[in-house]
Amino acid sequence: MDPQTELAKVKARIRALAARTVERGCSEAEAMAAAAKVGELLEVYGLSMSEVELREEACVQRVMVFNDPRRQAMGWLFPALLRFTECRGWTAGRADYVIFGLEPDVQMAEYLMHVIAGALGYEEVRFRNSTDYARSRAAPQAVLRSFRIGYADRVAARLEELGAHRRETARQAQAEAQRAGSAGTALVLVKERKIEEGFRALGVRLRTVSRSTVVRDKGAYGRGREAGGRVGLDRPVGQGPGTGRLPRR
Repeated sequence: MDPQTELAKVKARIRALAARTVERGCSEAEAMAAAAKVGELLEVYGLSMSEVELREEACVQRVMVFNDPRRQAMGWLFPALLRFTECRGWTAGRADYVIFGLEPDVQMAEYLMHVIAGALGYEEVRFRNSTDYARSRAAPQAVLRSFRIGYADRVAARLEELGAHRRETARQAQAEAQRAGSAGTALVLVKERKIEEGFRALGVRLRTVSRSTVVRDKGAYGRGREAGGRVGLDRPVGQGPGTGRLPRR
């Protein structure tokens, strides 16, 4: 089979699997099985790229909208998700989250946003029905905001943890590639340049906005962190015995 034809089929399969979400009628087990397969395909695709294939890979842009109470939590963890998936991103208005990068990375970022947001909705319903929520003396909205921030903090920490592991693994691989005289480091630089050039071509000017929040209910914040530790974000990273996964804790 022609390499480009095979590549196109892989991408089509990734998109089909990424569409298998709880929000679209799949069971949680089906969605998690699809997530695992998406991770495997993306890792194999990335590891099998030649420099020519990488140069031909297009940068894409996706917009995800969270115009509901989950918006604050998703915005809180958004930077960590971008670092983990090696994408650029920004917010437009209050509800639009824009993701930019190479197509496989953007697909993974988009998928993870769906998984994280869906899990937050599920966990919040559980929390609303708990005795902890009923006993709180704070205003209901303040309790729920504290829960969402706790959730976002924990998910962000997990993403940062695995991202650090991936970067260290990449650093070691680059060092080994240099010793062996291969193009491993060159591929990384080509990817970085391609994303930077694509971003400049957009003509988007970003500004950094600092944000802060106040936790009104520490108990709700703690329950949110526990919920953030339960999110099924298992994604294969690399291959072999040293494969890393987002820890559930």
